[in-house]
Amino acid sequence: MTNTVHVIIIVINRFIASGEEMNNSYYLTAFIDEQGQRRPFSLKIEGPFATSKNRDFYCRVKSLELLGQDFNVYGESGSETKELALKFVEICLKDKKVYDAKGNTLILERWQ
Repeated sequence: MTNTVHVIIIVINRFIASGEEMNNSYYLTAFIDEQGQRRPFSLKIEGPFATSKNRDFYCRVKSLELLGQDFNVYGESGSETKELALKFVEICLKDKKVYDAKGNTLILERWQ
């Protein structure tokens, strides 16, 4: 029998170059069960970053094992963009089992 571990999605706050806005980085390394096979899994969410014209924002979602390439998720505000990036990851992981090295199921949770 395995336990469930709730992973709270909030991490290191750091200032971007302008010093006016803060962004977050979230990084998770774990394992994913795909077709009965256990394989390493990593996820990194960076941002939000202002676009070049400063009209909207984007977060970069990196997980080669899950997505095959990096994706940018866009929104009108920094907080909306972070929320959309987390929803995007939740949808991608909807039918997948993610767990730690001990076999504990990981459930990603948002914390404001």
